[in-house]
Amino acid sequence: MIKIPENFINKPKGYPKELEPKEIKKRFLSLLGEFKTPSVPLNIKVTDEKILKGNIVKQKIEYDVESGERISAFHLFPKNSSKNTPGIISIHAHGGEDIFPVGKDYHCHPNPDDPVQYSYILALSGFRVLAPDSLCFGERQTKWGYSTYLFDEINAHMELTARGKSLCWKSVWDNSRAIKVLEFLGAKSIGSIGWSGGSTQAYILAAVNEKIKASVCFFSFMTLRHQFYQYRLGHCLYHFIPGMIESGIDWDQVVSLIPPRKIFLGWGAKDKGTPESMYKAFVNAIENRCRKENIPKSIFLHEELNCGHIITKKMLKNAVNFLQINLKSIEK
Repeated sequence: MIKIPENFINKPKGYPKELEPKEIKKRFLSLLGEFKTPSVPLNIKVTDEKILKGNIVKQKIEYDVESGERISAFHLFPKNSSKNTPGIISIHAHGGEDIFPVGKDYHCHPNPDDPVQYSYILALSGFRVLAPDSLCFGERQTKWGYSTYLFDEINAHMELTARGKSLCWKSVWDNSRAIKVLEFLGAKSIGSIGWSGGSTQAYILAAVNEKIKASVCFFSFMTLRHQFYQYRLGHCLYHFIPGMIESGIDWDQVVSLIPPRKIFLGWGAKDKGTPESMYKAFVNAIENRCRKENIPKSIFLHEELNCGHIITKKMLKNAVNFLQINLKSIEK
């Protein structure tokens, strides 16, 4: 049997490279892929509607993301809200066999005391919320042979990379279509929120799509140099774009493209999936760019020493306040 040495994967010398924001953006977008004008309209259709406690309307809507690909989402909003109420794209968490089958529904239950139900709580706080299924979740599950859940997603990612794309590209495409839906529904200012793999999608979306004015991200701040060459830990697949390491860029550099728009990072010191070095890399990259370019404060932090990979009430309360301050005022 061939014995593989422990250090068979070595960090490339000088990785990541010190680059100016303009060059980081150029390299990242080149790797991510192009976003052409969709060949189909949204074709939005409301298929169901009910009233939740707190006088929150919960609609189920469908819309097209690509030709031949139609997805469903929950649309939650206060019954008496105005049409131009600020919109939030709410991205569900990723890991766990309990989330793959339900997708968007995981965060939409009418329980104001459970911070995991942030889609519902944001609507209760006055926002217009759109919560779609991500690819391979909820009503977008696709079974690949004998594989299930994460293996389905691995196969979807492989198929996308074989086409010269990636799951990261797909998430940006789909979530950008969700932004268009919110605009159609009347939202004039738009933010995003996500937990775990949903956090990853949220900060990638904010880095790419400037229509996101404020983004809330709970955990999962991944840097490739730490993930591959220090901790050897695995997470969801949105971080993996072919050629990114060779190009010399890492995710902390990518999120530094978000300012002067705003970002909220919620982090717990006991989160084994988000070591402190990765979290601090994100914080430092954003703060350093703001300081270097004299950009007003763009990053807002909530840290808890005794918290793992879970949203707390205090964390969500601060996140909701962040969105209320940094998006246009909510009309009652």
